[in-house]
Amino acid sequence: MKDMKKMKRNAPRALAGLFIVLALMSPPGALEAREGRPVIVDSHLHFLDFTQRTDGFEALTRAMDEAGVEKAVIFGMPLVKMWSESDPIRPAYYMDTDSAAYYYSATDYILADELARLPKASRDRFFPFVCGVNPLDRNAAEQIEAALKRYPGFWKGIGELMSRHDDLTAFACGEPPRADHPALMAVYRLAARYDLPVLIHHNISSAWQRGPIYLKELENALRANPDTRIIWAHVGISRRVDVPTLLSEARRVLSAYPNLYVDISWVVYPDYIGKDEASLKAWAALISEFPDRFMIGKDKVGHWDGYVAEVAKYDPLLDLLDAETADRLARGNILRVLKAGDEAEMVEEPKAAVN
Repeated sequence: MKDMKKMKRNAPRALAGLFIVLALMSPPGALEAREGRPVIVDSHLHFLDFTQRTDGFEALTRAMDEAGVEKAVIFGMPLVKMWSESDPIRPAYYMDTDSAAYYYSATDYILADELARLPKASRDRFFPFVCGVNPLDRNAAEQIEAALKRYPGFWKGIGELMSRHDDLTAFACGEPPRADHPALMAVYRLAARYDLPVLIHHNISSAWQRGPIYLKELENALRANPDTRIIWAHVGISRRVDVPTLLSEARRVLSAYPNLYVDISWVVYPDYIGKDEASLKAWAALISEFPDRFMIGKDKVGHWDGYVAEVAKYDPLLDLLDAETADRLARGNILRVLKAGDEAEMVEEPKAAVN
C-alpha cells in the first residue's frame, strides 16, 4: 500500500520527465509547434572561427535540432587572426591580442569540402555563401566567380563580406574597407548577374562617433545596385558602436531602398532591440512596418555552445508579432531572399554581363 501511494505521488513527475524526453526526441518542427515558436532558418552562421577551426557539422546539426532550427545560411570566416611571435598566447578570437589579421580565401574551400562530405539530407539543410575575398582587391569579383564556376549550383549567396568592421578590419592591412569601394561594387554587379544575395557587415559608425557617419557608403552601394539583394548584417552595429538614432535611420533606409534587407544577429539584439520592453515594442513595430525585410541570424563562429540560447533570446520579440510576421522573420524572409522556397536548390544561370 505504501508503495502504491508513493507511485501515485511520483506519477506526475514521471510523466513530466517522459514528456521532456519525448520532446527532445521529436523533430524540431514538432517541438517548436508545442512551444508556439515558428520554425527558424538561421540567416547568419560562420562554420569556421578566426583560426579556421570548427566544432563541425555533426555537432552543429545536433544543436540546430535541439533549437528547432530547420536550415541555415552558412559561410566560412574571411579573415584569420595572426599568431604573432610577440603574442604571449595563441589568439583564438580577433580581439585576443594586438596582432594583425589577414584575408583568407581557403575558407570557402574548407567549407565546400566539409559540406560535400555530408549525407544529402544533412547537406540540404545548409545554404553556403562564398566569402573569402579581400574587399579592397579589385580582383575580388573575379575570384568569387571562379568559386561559383568551380562548384556550379553550390553557392547560394555571397558574404559575409567585412566592411567597416571596427577593430577587425583595422587589424587587416590596407585602407579601411567600405561598402561602396570599387572592388565591392564589382561584387554587387556579379551578384546581380548570378541572382545571388550579398550579406555585408558594414558598421553604421565608428566606436567613437554617435552619428551614422558610414551609412552613406552603404546607401551609395544600394542606390547604384538596385538589382542586387543586399543583407545588412546587425543593422550596422558592432561592439562599442553607439548610435542613438539607429531605429529612425533603419526606417529611413528601408523606406528608400527596396533591395535592402536587415539581419538582426549578434550584438544589435541585446544592445538595441531587446534591451528593454520599450525597445522591443519599438522594433516590433518597425518589423511589422516592413514585414518582408527582417531576418534572424545567430552569428555563432565555428563553435556551437550556447546555440540553443541564441535562438531562444528572440522569443520575446517573436511574441510581439502577429503569426504571419513572426514566421516571415523566423524563416520566410531569408528563404525568399535566397529564392529557395521549401524545395528549390538550383541557382539560376547568370544573366548577361552589365558593362
